[in-house]
Amino acid sequence: MKTKVSLISRLMTMAIVLVMTTTVVLADGETTDMYTSGISNSEAGNFVVRTTNDIFHFQGQEYEVYKVYYDNPAMNLKIAVNTEGRCKSYIAYTSNFTMFYDCTKNGFGVRKVMFSNPTAHNVFDHEKYQDQTILSSKKRIEKKQAVELIACFLPEMQTK
Repeated sequence: MKTKVSLISRLMTMAIVLVMTTTVVLADGETTDMYTSGISNSEAGNFVVRTTNDIFHFQGQEYEVYKVYYDNPAMNLKIAVNTEGRCKSYIAYTSNFTMFYDCTKNGFGVRKVMFSNPTAHNVFDHEKYQDQTILSSKKRIEKKQAVELIACFLPEMQTK
């Protein structure tokens, strides 16, 4: 009798663990499929870009949001994409900075940076920022290529 109770207790415990694990996994379901991957040109290492169901609102526009995961998790960031217009605009952001990317007659690259606090800029190399004002000389760029360029080169600007 004792073995039956013990067996039933184990089965119930396993069932509860299974239900709780499934619930936790589904609750974190904001990230969806892999969009692209590659190698950054920095200490951040390899990256994987995943689509999300998130929406980023900026100046009355809605942006699709992609999450970028690096080998070095301290470098993880999000990229918001405005798909309207001839050349899409992109916003790469974390809690410390926001980088704006856009197309001009000279090509695609970073255009503006905003920091969340006065000391956040200390971890960025200003020369690398200048180097990345033109990441592609094309006046138009495909969304996937733009996201890959941002994910690949943005970590180079960070010095720490």
